[in-house]
Amino acid sequence: MSSHHIVRDEQEPALLIDDASALRFEFVELLLEWSPKVVVTSNAVRAVLKWGVKIDTVIARPNEVEELRPSLKAQSPLQLLVFDSADLLISAFIALKDLGHNAVNVLANAFNSSCLDTIRLYADTFDSVLYYNDQKWVYSSRGVFQKWLNIGDVVAVHPVVEGTFFKTEGFYQNLENEMYLEPFELTCATNGKARVESNQRPFWLIESIKTDLYL
Repeated sequence: MSSHHIVRDEQEPALLIDDASALRFEFVELLLEWSPKVVVTSNAVRAVLKWGVKIDTVIARPNEVEELRPSLKAQSPLQLLVFDSADLLISAFIALKDLGHNAVNVLANAFNSSCLDTIRLYADTFDSVLYYNDQKWVYSSRGVFQKWLNIGDVVAVHPVVEGTFFKTEGFYQNLENEMYLEPFELTCATNGKARVESNQRPFWLIESIKTDLYL
């Protein structure tokens, strides 16, 4: 079993895994480099155990505990938190809040009925990044996204509410207060800072994963 345990503080993003297939393991390893607290729901725990990484916390339902205990014995010390809930993803967010975290990287199915809503619900509590289908989803609750991009990089923008107007910098065919109701893509025109801004309305911005997740 590989261990990611070094000195860490709760300011480092925790790694919450609800769907182990959401991200290729080579990318998961990059997220593990900073020795995050690893929180896994019972939906993903069997797959994560096969990775051979140290799990810190498991979120499970009462009727799953006895079945899970034998497979988790080798992970000791481990925190097993039990929630009588149909939605363990939101239970995990509750647990992370109680544990004092304010940032989390989430591996989950973006099209799970509650996934995006849960991240939006906790947007003021957590700095969350969702990883799904080898893509990185960032929720901008205040309507501003800015980062360094490389020429040719493509990002997708998903409006959340009606009446959202966008202006952009650093892309081909920049927008200037144009309204979009449906998702759209932008292609970076230069190596440098790119910016997407709305009229203070929230939106999702989606990027394909690069070898370096922190770019």
